[in-house]
Amino acid sequence: MTKPLTLSLFVLSAAFSAHAQTNVGSGAYGFSDGVHPTFSVVIEGTDAKTVEGFWRDELKRISEDVLTKKEVIGAGALVPQVSPDTVRVLVKAEQRKGSPMLTAHVAIFTRNGWVGPDSDPKVYEAAERFVGERTTVLRRQLAQTAVDKAQNVLGNLQRQLADLKREKDRAEGNLERSQEKGAEAVQEQERTMKELDALAPKVEKQRATNLSTPNEENGKELADLLKQQERLQEKHRRALDQDRDMKKKVDEITWAMRKNVEDQERKTTEVERQQKVVDDLRAKLEAIH
Repeated sequence: MTKPLTLSLFVLSAAFSAHAQTNVGSGAYGFSDGVHPTFSVVIEGTDAKTVEGFWRDELKRISEDVLTKKEVIGAGALVPQVSPDTVRVLVKAEQRKGSPMLTAHVAIFTRNGWVGPDSDPKVYEAAERFVGERTTVLRRQLAQTAVDKAQNVLGNLQRQLADLKREKDRAEGNLERSQEKGAEAVQEQERTMKELDALAPKVEKQRATNLSTPNEENGKELADLLKQQERLQEKHRRALDQDRDMKKKVDEITWAMRKNVEDQERKTTEVERQQKVVDDLRAKLEAIH
């Protein structure tokens, strides 16, 4: 059984490296009803199922009936350039296991027999053009599919690169805000420490006053000073915590930004490489004739 078509980046860039022009050769092939002269075409980067499926669809448009058993058979096919009467077309794709190369064998039977090198030159040339034109359509379809898939890969890489750039922009904003908050925390530490230093003598003085003159008013005054001191100490602790947290956050963001820059460089290289794959495949598509 033939392996399904694979489209890795390597295959995408190599799948259509054959000659741009479709070359139709002559030969013979053993179909289920015998050996017949054939027009043969070598195609790269696809599989037997795809090629036979293409010919099946092509023959359905011009044939009274199409059979798909051991080979594709178009019965009662109208190919006016080959014969004014209907013809019989047999197609078989042959591919060795693991090979990227595939040979499509096409045999055409007219009322004068199987078309081959001994047939009327005009009939032979017309049949050869018929096979070549259909194969060119198939090759262009395959090439377009490769371009589309490579373009999808490129689009995904470009979106990933754009995401990285947005992440870096957000990180820069977060870094700036974290640095501002850290600076504010340092200022708050300094402010609260000054206020605590200024308040400490007042507390000690009030304690001494309460010892020498204990009364309700002095007790209330000391309690108010102690509450004020406690609030300042709490603000100072919060400022210390915020300063520590912002320093840690700045370190984390800075590390993430360095990694982001490295990731962007790698992703940019991937985008450039994939863009070349797309450009090469498009050039090969345009060259197929």
